[in-house]
Order: sequence, then structure tokens, then C-alpha cells
Amino acid sequence: MESKGALLIVAVPLIIFKIWFAILLLIYAPTRDTMVWIAATHWSMLIILALLIPSAIAAYRLLKARAKREKLKRSEFMVAESDTGQCPALWDTVSRLEGGE
Repeated sequence: MESKGALLIVAVPLIIFKIWFAILLLIYAPTRDTMVWIAATHWSMLIILALLIPSAIAAYRLLKARAKREKLKRSEFMVAESDTGQCPALWDTVSRLEGGE
């Protein structure tokens, strides 16, 4: 896990710098030669993006499923209250124990 964190600490700023440099080149030198040079030097970014997008979708779905599971776990132990502020299931149990039925 440590090596993965170190890889991300180095790779993410480099990728961001590479994208920022391409944007600056297009802003200050918007010629056909610039476009060809950017395409020639940044083609590897397409491969990286092709690998990152499905991974990001899978990670998003996993986090969403974990959040839903946690919400279901919490709601399993919580009892819904009625409008009067009393729990109907608890009220029925107390009434039955007191012999109210």
C-alpha cells in the first residue's frame, strides 16, 4: 500500500502538469504544428485516461454501495417514530405487557 501511495504522490502532479502545459501551448501558440506536437507527445495520456475512467467508475460504484450498506445497517437498529413522537411497536409491546389488550 505504501508504494501505491508514493506512486500517486508522484504521478498525479506530473499528469496535471502535462495537461496544464498542453493547455498553455494551445493558448499561446494555436497553430497546426503545435497541435501535431501535442498529439505526438501526449498520446500516452489517452491510454492513461482509458485505464483511469473505468477504474474511477468502479470506485464510485463501490463507494456508493458501501454508503448504502452502511445506511441500511444504521436503519436496522433504528425504530421509526410516529407523528406523536411515540414508537408504535414499543407502545404495542408495553400495552400488551400491562394487559391493556
